[in-house]
Amino acid sequence: MFFIKTLAFLALLVVVKAQQNVGLVNYYNSQNSSLIRNDEYIEAVRRQNDFHIWYNTLQIESLRDGYLDRINTVSIQQKSLVQEIVSVNEYLVPLTVLSDFSRQCVQKFKQLIPSEAAVESEMGHCMNTGRSQVNSLITNMIATNRSLNNYYVGNFEKGVSNCRTKFNTSYPVNYTHCLADVVSASNAYTISNQKTFSTQLETAKGSSNVYVKQAHECSFSVQNSTITNIQRATTLIDNCLNDTVDKSSNCPNKGYYCKNIVNLPYYMIDYNNRTMFNLFHGRNSTETCLLLDILSVHQENFASQGNQNKSG
Repeated sequence: MFFIKTLAFLALLVVVKAQQNVGLVNYYNSQNSSLIRNDEYIEAVRRQNDFHIWYNTLQIESLRDGYLDRINTVSIQQKSLVQEIVSVNEYLVPLTVLSDFSRQCVQKFKQLIPSEAAVESEMGHCMNTGRSQVNSLITNMIATNRSLNNYYVGNFEKGVSNCRTKFNTSYPVNYTHCLADVVSASNAYTISNQKTFSTQLETAKGSSNVYVKQAHECSFSVQNSTITNIQRATTLIDNCLNDTVDKSSNCPNKGYYCKNIVNLPYYMIDYNNRTMFNLFHGRNSTETCLLLDILSVHQENFASQGNQNKSG
């Protein structure tokens, strides 16, 4: 009987010991699992922090590149205006060799037309002034984003390191609480920083619109001034050349020069008829222009009397 009781006691002792070992293994597995979950969580927070820095940088670069693209559209107007000057000069060159008189007319008023280099320089100044503002648009945002990155690299990582050194495997629960405090402080700083960044971004967008408007107003001023001077010069040159045209022409518009002049009696004009006298009949070549000198009844009689006197 004693032998049976002894065996039963030993068997119970083995079971209790085994349960103790299992409990100890579960305890350590639980602690290790907790540490792994903490490390995974911190890595997730780090990825989130990296995303904040990346996205802020993306917004800064997008604003900068978009702003410069809008400023650089002035170059399209610049090329168009320079080409206009080239075309005018090409038109005037033949006049300088046509006759001494025509050359004098061109030389007298051509200086009113700005040079290609001058227009390129003025338009370039409009663009360069706009480009010079780009740093003022993004400087504050860059500083704010740098502060956020410094906090992540400094405060956040230092906090995580301190928690690991102080608690880690010895006090896993306290380690978790410590990390939670570090992450909470980091999130609070991030929210505050992002509010500042968003405000700076909106301010920069508003300022960029103002600078773009100023650049285009500058270019339009150059464009209008140049076109006005071109029109003035060509009109004066045409008027000068027009002095060699038949002085008997009564056409009040002396700003246009055309060597082909036709005297059209007033009575031949019919505003209610779709067809009228063919002014090109009898001409054996295609004309580049045809100037109509419409004669009133009085002018018509005067012209006919002049012709009769010549024939008499």
